[in-house]
Amino acid sequence: MKKFICMFALVFACQAKADDLIESLEPVAAAPQVIVVYRNQCPDNQENAIGMVKELIEYEKASSPIAYSSVPGIWDDGTIGAIDLHQSLEMMERAFEWQQKDESWTAQYNAIVSACGGNEFEPSYMVAK
Repeated sequence: MKKFICMFALVFACQAKADDLIESLEPVAAAPQVIVVYRNQCPDNQENAIGMVKELIEYEKASSPIAYSSVPGIWDDGTIGAIDLHQSLEMMERAFEWQQKDESWTAQYNAIVSACGGNEFEPSYMVAK
């Protein structure tokens, strides 16, 4: 009986914890944050390119004077890319300016494009409301 009570308590605690995780999800973004989506065709080199994108994101975290977050991924149609979250349009534009001026960032980006057969990333963005 003692084992049954312990098992019941354990299952109940696990279920309560799982429910807490579902309820604790935060919104993806809040106004006036900006979500930027980058996509690129990279049919023959996806995994290598994703590894390179991860390295670029680590470089951004360590080197960018503008704070933003990024996560890489592969879409269901096979395109690769990343999703960035910026605090505002102004901060996104400042981050883009830094990227264009930073030689290491540019070199890493160009290496990813080269690994994808010269295909450029196609960015689009959404402003949270």
